[in-house]
Amino acid sequence: GGPIISKLALKGNMDKIELPRPMINSKDFDFSFSGLKTSVKYLVKENPKINVNDLCSSFEQAVTDVLVSKTFKAAARYKIKSIIIGGGVSANNKLREELKAKTQKLKYDFYYPELEHTGDNAAMVALAGYYNKKAASLKSYKKLTALPNMKLV
Repeated sequence: GGPIISKLALKGNMDKIELPRPMINSKDFDFSFSGLKTSVKYLVKENPKINVNDLCSSFEQAVTDVLVSKTFKAAARYKIKSIIIGGGVSANNKLREELKAKTQKLKYDFYYPELEHTGDNAAMVALAGYYNKKAASLKSYKKLTALPNMKLV
């Protein structure tokens, strides 16, 4: 949901709707939000007049709870000193706030990009592709060879 969820979540009450925290108690560091999204789908289907702001607030908190929990489980296991967040998810203020608070409490360094540098990775890959195509003076994308380990710079 990205920025729209975050914007609506600011006007909602996360305590009004109970949503699952998928895989939060698993021993590994994997996470998946497909079960959470399915829960939301059926909740909305059964309650078409549900308060969207409350739903967004609850959804955002559920995702944040899982990501923060998994992050600090991994940090403890691997005895790291810093937490770094990047990519599109790093634009989420709720996630940034909770990671920042917990890193301060547990005395980790916390690094995150300025909001203007939190773009989606797909846009960055597309831009890199554009400049590589331009530099190669290709007439057609059909002549490109896939190089999954190609350097972007």
